[in-house]
Amino acid sequence: MKKKNFDITEGNIFADLGLTDSDEMLTRSDLLSEVVSIIRNSSLSQKEIAGILGISAPKVSSLMTGKINDFSNDTLMHYLALLGCNIEIRVLLGQRRLSKSVRRGAVTVRRRFRRRKIKAAR
Repeated sequence: MKKKNFDITEGNIFADLGLTDSDEMLTRSDLLSEVVSIIRNSSLSQKEIAGILGISAPKVSSLMTGKINDFSNDTLMHYLALLGCNIEIRVLLGQRRLSKSVRRGAVTVRRRFRRRKIKAAR
């Protein structure tokens, strides 16, 4: 049996893959994960979710299958708001420095709520 080689990452997998927009991809991935989790925990059909989000059922399918490049961060935040989430954006002074004059920050998605069931509009 041939042994498989793999690396374990604890940081940004997109950066490990060498993608130039790795920070944005990680944020988008986290947002997409939240949207998918909320949808999966609802008892609604893809058609009902499509109605709530104002998109087609095939677009809901793209969400559920993790087609990350089909959605922007703004779109995913909009979907979260339509699904009953409050979106909070905080700007904090970072500690990492790129140079003496420029600091580089980070974007983080954190869950601070208890999941609740969503209902289709009747």
